[in-house]
Amino acid sequence: MQRRLYVRIYFAFLGVLVAIGLVSAGINLATGRLSFWTRGGPRFASHLARLLPSIDDTAGLQRAVDELHEELMVDITVLDRTGVLRASAGMAIPPPGLNDLPRGPGWVHGLHGVIAGSLRGGGMVLARLPVPEGRNWHLRPLLPLVAALLISLLLVYPLSRSITRPVEQLTAAVEAYGKGDLGKRSGLGGPSGSQDEVGRLARAFDEMADRIQAARKGEKELLANVSHELRTPLARIRVAMALIDASDAAVRHRLATVEEELDELERLIADVLTSSKLELSAQPLRRERVELSGLVAKSSARAQLLSQQVTADVEPGLTVMADEALLARALDNLIDNARKYGGNEPLRVEVRRADGSVLIAVRDRGPGFASDELERVFDPFYRGNSARGQASGFGLGLSLARRVAEAHGGTIRAANPPGGGALIELRLPV
Repeated sequence: MQRRLYVRIYFAFLGVLVAIGLVSAGINLATGRLSFWTRGGPRFASHLARLLPSIDDTAGLQRAVDELHEELMVDITVLDRTGVLRASAGMAIPPPGLNDLPRGPGWVHGLHGVIAGSLRGGGMVLARLPVPEGRNWHLRPLLPLVAALLISLLLVYPLSRSITRPVEQLTAAVEAYGKGDLGKRSGLGGPSGSQDEVGRLARAFDEMADRIQAARKGEKELLANVSHELRTPLARIRVAMALIDASDAAVRHRLATVEEELDELERLIADVLTSSKLELSAQPLRRERVELSGLVAKSSARAQLLSQQVTADVEPGLTVMADEALLARALDNLIDNARKYGGNEPLRVEVRRADGSVLIAVRDRGPGFASDELERVFDPFYRGNSARGQASGFGLGLSLARRVAEAHGGTIRAANPPGGGALIELRLPV
């Protein structure tokens, strides 16, 4: 929570309010009632004592006390040297204890709103100021401050959220775009969007994303068109080779090598064309019920034509809703990749239910993947260091398999299982 921007703004506002409140309270206590109580109180008590007649003038003393009570609206009590009441007005004031006897011309009696002063001729006058009683009376001015802070808690939070919510939406859009969702937009840059700095940033991001998506789509369309057009000259070359009547064994060997390269080039073109169509088409899949045992049998038969032994273990009756042509292409690519790096050992294809999905696993007995390449083997045109020089290929087979899996709502991963070799698991929803 401390990393969230709106929380930091919220506490920043709150900290400013608390600082202002504490400074205000300090000033109030230093210059307000507490200042009067500690400095002005004794002077007021001395002045009040000077206004009263001698302690011996009982009638004049009572009359003066009544007049001061009416004018100042304070409770007044006059005591002689022995603590006997001589005159009073208003509510009675309890006499001080022995420790609170007069200590100079004006003094303070505790913190109960009572001040005292020495009279001429002996005795003392007690006056209760209009200050709330109680030990914590000096804290009561803080109550409005506390109330203001509580109200601020309710007002500053929605304010901070309103400031940071557009930033959060823009951040989510950028993160989704960075993960490959090229159609993601912030939605904040339209005509009705915010016109502040965040709104301008969101519009700039949306415009940039539109240009990148358009450029990427143009590249894919060009790649798809070029791949499609390359098929025609390749077909002509294959026909021309078939018409060559070669009686020499060396020539036939060279022609067979050229034909193998043509096969590899045709597979590359087919992978590029299929990958481009998957990205360009809004609805690329023609889903139908696909029986996986038959699909695995066809892929295994094609691999055996290349002298590759395949051991298949398929759960009986297992089916998925998928585009059969695309799924067959992905499985062929997984088996072909394992054939290239499996070292002439039999391959194993396993198909079963696992954790609510259908698992298609292809395992070889080759050297396996380097630990730092497990996530990169599905990138287009990527070939690991261990693959270079060992087998032909362009690094598109596994990339296409991942696109097919994602188009069906599934996943694919590479691993090095115990016992050696490489394992690729493709999972599809049931």
